[in-house]
Parts: sequence; C-alpha cells; structure tokens
Amino acid sequence: MESLYELIGGWATQGYLPAIFEHTFMIRGMLAAILIGPLLGGIGTVVVTKKLSFFTQTIGNGALSGVAIGLLFGEPVEGTYAGLYGFCLIVALLMTFVKNRSRLSNDTVIGVVLAQVLGFGIFMLVVVTNNFNIHQVEGILFGSLITLTDNDLIALGLASMIVGVIFCLIFNKIMLVGFNPILAKARGLRPVFLEYTFVVLMTIVVVASLKLIGALLVLVLIVVPAAGAQNIVSNLRQFVWVSIVFSTISTSVGLLLSAIFPIPSGAVIVLVSSLIFYGTLVLRPLFGKSGVQQGQA
Repeated sequence: MESLYELIGGWATQGYLPAIFEHTFMIRGMLAAILIGPLLGGIGTVVVTKKLSFFTQTIGNGALSGVAIGLLFGEPVEGTYAGLYGFCLIVALLMTFVKNRSRLSNDTVIGVVLAQVLGFGIFMLVVVTNNFNIHQVEGILFGSLITLTDNDLIALGLASMIVGVIFCLIFNKIMLVGFNPILAKARGLRPVFLEYTFVVLMTIVVVASLKLIGALLVLVLIVVPAAGAQNIVSNLRQFVWVSIVFSTISTSVGLLLSAIFPIPSGAVIVLVSSLIFYGTLVLRPLFGKSGVQQGQA
C-alpha cells in the first residue's frame, strides 16, 4: 500500500493531481470512494424498487452495537470487524426471517427490529463506555477520513470484489422475482433464497461503507442516487448504470469537499447526492417520464 500512496502522492507533487492528494488519508479515502460508490449505486436500485430503504437504516443503526460487542470480545477499537459484520448480519437475517414467517408488513417488521436494535445499542454503549474511543463513535456515526485505515480499505476491496461478482450474477433473477414472482417460480428460481442472498450482500456493502459515510447517513447514499436515476431513466438498464454514476460522483466529489472543509465526509457526500437528486427533478421534463417506478419490484 505504501508504494501506491507514494506513487499517487508523487503525481500530486508534480501537479497532475490536486495538492490535497499528497496526504495519505486523502488517497486512502478516494480509493474507498471509488470502490464503494458503484456498489452503493447498484444495490440501491434493488433497495428502491423493493422498498427496503429503512431496512438498510436498521442495519446501519446496528453498527454501534456491533462495535460494542467487538470491543467486549477484545477487538481493537480501529478494527471491530467481527462484531460489526456479525451483529449486522444477524439483524438483517432476523428481519428477513420474521417477515417471511409472519403476516406483518415490511415496515412493521422493520419498525419492531429497529426499536430493538436502538435499545440494545444504547445498552451496549453504556456497558463499554469506559473503554470506548469517542472519535471512533463519531467516525461510525457520521463517517470520517481520519479514522479510515489500510485494513478498512482492504476489507472494503474484498467486499467490493465478492459482492460485485455475486450481485451481477443474481441481479436479473432478483428483479424477475420482484416484477413477476409467478414467472420466476415457473423458471425454477427460489425467491426466498434469492431474498436472503441479497440481504447478506446488502449488509456487507452497508457495513463496509460505514467508516466513509457513517451509520446515520448510509441510508441516504443507497437510496438517493437510485431515486435520482429513477427520475430520468426509461428502462432498467439505464436505471442501474445512472444510479452507479450518481453514487460514484457523490462519494468522490463529497470526499474532496470534506477534505477542504472541516465537515465529516458522510455529511458532504450526502449533500452532493441530494443536489444531484434535485437536479434530476429539474431536468426530468427533458428526459420524459421514468420507466422504472418505486415499488414495481
């Protein structure tokens, strides 16, 4: 990693890149943004069409409990990976299980689990408060360039590679199940298995992006780029690619601005994403009516 940082830092010194890239934390952050942006955009298209927006927020809120559990089991403050991924995956799978085994609507199930996650999170933070680093809390809540480490970047790279490949393989199947479950079953697809698979992939992406975007704001970056793309596209293929472009622009530009102004990276990324969304509303008449409506899948 050091050789890569030196290479990119050298380009900044020579004037090929902005001077801010002379700093290692900025290079690390931009690499993370380039890795996570496309994934958030792609995942967001399914989240929006299947109305799973607050599902992702519940997973994000579970991050604090995951960090606390990791600390209790002796993980370092800067790398509570087992606690984070383990607890958030349990929360995601629990919501999916309850939804499939009960007659409750999605929003009711999510509301129940969200309340439990928030209560448990507060309890766990109180338990470990004497050993907890407040700056780490801020980084998880709002996103921070400073707390992003090489290990976070490696974990993000692995998550991007694994999730990206699997998501591409099952995307059409997931959308078919959403649009026409009867046809999907006739073709031998297993809707429940696909749902659990997507939930796991979405959870991995959400948790991997927490250090950069923050638990309180990750929902926005998954939903808003996809919602903006939905305003101007006319078919599913355009929906996916435009959402990916919007998400990548939001993470990259937001990261640059957060390095210039003393504001948490997650907040700036979300603001950039929001500006893009409102821009699509203004330009929507030029593109015609969207062909992919929320809730169709």
